[in-house]
Amino acid sequence: MVYPDPMTHSTTPFAVQQSRYRQAWTGLGIVLIVPVLVFGACVALRLGLIPLSVALDLITLGIAWPLSWLGAIAALGTVWISRSAGKGGWIPGVLAITAAVITLGVFMVHFQKAGADTSRPNVMTDALDPPAFRTAIMNTRRAAGAPPLDRWVGDPGRCPGATAVMTQVAPGVAGYGLQQAGFRITSLGVARADGVYKGFWFGRTWDAVIRIRPGRTDVRVIARDDRPTDEGQACRLATRILDNLQVRE
Repeated sequence: MVYPDPMTHSTTPFAVQQSRYRQAWTGLGIVLIVPVLVFGACVALRLGLIPLSVALDLITLGIAWPLSWLGAIAALGTVWISRSAGKGGWIPGVLAITAAVITLGVFMVHFQKAGADTSRPNVMTDALDPPAFRTAIMNTRRAAGAPPLDRWVGDPGRCPGATAVMTQVAPGVAGYGLQQAGFRITSLGVARADGVYKGFWFGRTWDAVIRIRPGRTDVRVIARDDRPTDEGQACRLATRILDNLQVRE
């Protein structure tokens, strides 16, 4: 006959509880493999040890994404095991299911954005006379292996929010628009403003230029890497800049 454990009020033998307690924490470790793998890829990318294609395409989307489903299964198993893991056994179960939900959620949001993206990593408000970048920026882009500015000229995609501001904004307003959109200002003058935006996780970079003319202000945002898509980020950044310019005006 098995008596209830005085500490946990469970009829599960103490030795079994201990075993399942260890199994529950092991299950949590399996669930955390994917977040750790992605984080390690980001760190290696920032340190220059691997290129973006390896960090994002191979490790994150090619390996971590399929493993995230195995992590979800492991999380369910961890929850089941933790039910009879004794005192404190619920902790790894809760952590495991939370980590699995967040991990899968991040991937789902990524693919949802990618599926809904009809823009290109090159967004401009004037396709007939695109705003030009300064020579210093073009040199930096070439050094980074960026594609030519006219790569998507035949297939520009759609960015509904990329509409010119039909007024001549002040330089300070242009700088405000860049900063509020998350850009670091690299140049600010009477007729233009330039900025650089760097993504948090994979460090993807976007260059932006605001061209100021009498009666019209145009914006251009383009990714610095050669990937064919940025899941609509260039469009979102350009729209954010334009919204800031219009608010200030």
